[in-house]
Amino acid sequence: MARRALKTEVVAKAAAEKGLTIEEVTKRETPDGVEARSVSARIRTVEDLLRHIEADMSRFEVATSEATKWEGLTADRDTGEPVVTELHRVHVRLRPKAGPGIAECVEAMIAAATKELRRPAIKSHGKPKPGLWQVLVVSDTHFGNYSWNETTGADWDLSIAERVVRDAAGELLAVGNTHRPARRTVAFLGDLFHYDRAERAETSSGTLLERDGRLQKMLQVGTETLLGIVEASAETVPTDVLLVHGNHDETLSWVFHRLLLERYRNDKRITVDDRYTGRKYLSHGRNLLGFAHGHKAKKRLPQLMAIEAAQEWAACPYREYHTGHYHSTAAEWSRPIETIDGVLVRTAPSLCVADDWAASMGFLNARQAMETHLYAFEGGLTATHVSGPKRSE
Repeated sequence: MARRALKTEVVAKAAAEKGLTIEEVTKRETPDGVEARSVSARIRTVEDLLRHIEADMSRFEVATSEATKWEGLTADRDTGEPVVTELHRVHVRLRPKAGPGIAECVEAMIAAATKELRRPAIKSHGKPKPGLWQVLVVSDTHFGNYSWNETTGADWDLSIAERVVRDAAGELLAVGNTHRPARRTVAFLGDLFHYDRAERAETSSGTLLERDGRLQKMLQVGTETLLGIVEASAETVPTDVLLVHGNHDETLSWVFHRLLLERYRNDKRITVDDRYTGRKYLSHGRNLLGFAHGHKAKKRLPQLMAIEAAQEWAACPYREYHTGHYHSTAAEWSRPIETIDGVLVRTAPSLCVADDWAASMGFLNARQAMETHLYAFEGGLTATHVSGPKRSE
């Protein structure tokens, strides 16, 4: 490339001495972006070169650039008068934009959080009283996942996710209302969002994924839908909200958690757990429940419960753990329900379908579903209800 540029300069100088005009522009795609060079009397600046190659600056940003010029003294062919000729060499290297920054991500989530969600006049239901406890488990919604029927066997995108998650949660809340629970918990168990990085669709650990739409759009749709679940619950029952992060969205989960805390700071109907731990515990009557995404220390969760919630462990003989991550039967080594050291450990299903990676790995035929569980104040599970997409979906 250096030898070619030198040859171009020599030709340009010779042409300038003869009163001719030369323009050479090269553009090539690279693994890291786009590189363009020009030697010209007309293209003088980096901006000129970007316009000439019609660079899409909504997708790229300038990584490096250089613009130089030289002059040659020649005689005009007609008059013989001295003429100073200017030529310019411009080089620019473009790289893909890193995507929206933290400020833009937060703005998108705030926009969703402040949107009207048909909120009624806020009035307190009073503190939870002894009685039935409903736990709605919202796990692995994977807003932003993209799946095409022709390659995976089923379609999935943001519009489908919005409808399916909203309808399933609405059905389970309505079923719960018929039981007249004294308290309801909405437990967000991670992987609410499919990817965690702005520049590329990657999980928190860097696994590449297929995605639907820009990160801001994923946050907008996902946040609106998930907040809608909390709002609908709080209309009828005192509601507490709990969140743990997943392996796909560790950063965005905590941002969403912070948003929940701010939105419901003064709402007497809703209590948001403010701990930033990956495992959390709640008790009601003689029930102790643990919550985790399930991608870490799953076989040790009962032991950790005894250590991390020792006081509740002693007071509550009925103990369960709710986890997600495996999408129930999506992985052959996962069991939807198993007993570990005397504690019942549940793996929540997901409403999301398999993406390209899961399909290629053979993680298929998992039931698309969301679950809610009802616990008696005296201790013990009394009912489980399941909702999933309708056949037309």
